[in-house]
Amino acid sequence: MTGLSEHNRRRGLVFAMGGLGGLVMLDETVLGVSLPAIQTDLGLSATTAHWILNAYMLAFTCFAAIGGKAIDLFGLRPALIASCSLFAAACLIAGFADNAALLITMRVVQGLCAAIMFPITFAAATLTFESDERGRALGVLGATATLFLAAGPLIGGVLTDLLSWRWVFWINIPVVGTAGVLACMLWRAPDAKSARPDIDRIGLILLLVGLTALIFGLMEGPDAGWGTRLIYLSLAGGIVGLSAFVIWEVRQASPLIDVRLFQSPAFTAGVLVFLLTQMSKIVVAVLVPQYLQLDLSYSALWAGAATVIAVLPIPFLSAPAGTIADKSGSRRPVLGGLIVLIAANLCIGAAMLLDNYLYLAPFLLIWGIALPFAMIPAGRITANAVPAEKQGEVSGLLITFRLIGATLGVTLGSVFLAIGAGFPAVFWTVGVIFVGCTAFCWLAIRPEQQATS
Repeated sequence: MTGLSEHNRRRGLVFAMGGLGGLVMLDETVLGVSLPAIQTDLGLSATTAHWILNAYMLAFTCFAAIGGKAIDLFGLRPALIASCSLFAAACLIAGFADNAALLITMRVVQGLCAAIMFPITFAAATLTFESDERGRALGVLGATATLFLAAGPLIGGVLTDLLSWRWVFWINIPVVGTAGVLACMLWRAPDAKSARPDIDRIGLILLLVGLTALIFGLMEGPDAGWGTRLIYLSLAGGIVGLSAFVIWEVRQASPLIDVRLFQSPAFTAGVLVFLLTQMSKIVVAVLVPQYLQLDLSYSALWAGAATVIAVLPIPFLSAPAGTIADKSGSRRPVLGGLIVLIAANLCIGAAMLLDNYLYLAPFLLIWGIALPFAMIPAGRITANAVPAEKQGEVSGLLITFRLIGATLGVTLGSVFLAIGAGFPAVFWTVGVIFVGCTAFCWLAIRPEQQATS
């Protein structure tokens, strides 16, 4: 785009990509409030209505790594144009849907497009900015996505009450159109050209089968019962499929996902932190409002408002967390953030036993302050650990693990509540998991590695 300085072009590109990434995050949460209206209007059973949410998440999760590969195969701008156009069309059709089959099908299409759009946002930042500036760029992307994610329930409620649940889908169209056009205009391909990678078809099949079976089992386990044959076979098939995928990929010259990257302890630590912080985010976003409504008798509106204190710091601190990591390395902010997250989760669980929001609120605030200082530098570690031609692939890999973390968070909460362990036990368990993660990161992330990233 003529007339823009390089600094402003890059800044505009980050905000345009942030809008696309935020839209993808919005679609994960916006339907929760609208689902009862959809179920009543279309005459759906509870299980069928549940699949309106699950179809999007399942498609998104299974195809995220492949979406990152599509960027390397076809280029960022063609992938962006195709995915944004199809996403807008799917939203338009979903808004006019008058039956469950069409609506769920469009949700699958939205998930497939999101699996390409979301890795594009990370790849654009990592390919546009040098290593000493990537942390701040990723922080801006994370802040924008978190704002959309947090606003999802409120937006869904306003649109459903004042207009119709159909506008939950139609509102996406102007956003994806505006952000997509701006991103295409502001994007500038890097000078270095990489060879066109080959498609590992067998690896692709193994990944699809393994991820689909595993995520289906995790999502449906609480509803169908963990001991049922379907869930047992699904989880077992997922584990076997993913194990076969890893074995196959290690032996390939041009793998679909370079699993050899995990031979780097720092890279593995970064991915692990990214997964667990996303798991913790979903646990707070889903279970805190539920606790306030069920145990403290809050209304849905007041429960959502009371949860804002946890997510409010994240958008404002994500960019500073990235800047600190750029200047001083990722080890200190990651370890410091994890240690505070351990204490915050344990204290949240203890405060829930007191049945008083005034005791709970300070620890939710501390949790929200600590999360970006662990999460954003972890993403920086993985981005800086690979060459430019691998950025799209790694972006898809990170999104896959983010979604797996979110799925594990929902599953953890569902299982603990189903067995009667209660809300505090969920947060105590998350705290203990973070203890193990912190110990691994202490050994894996070294100062000298960060200085040369």
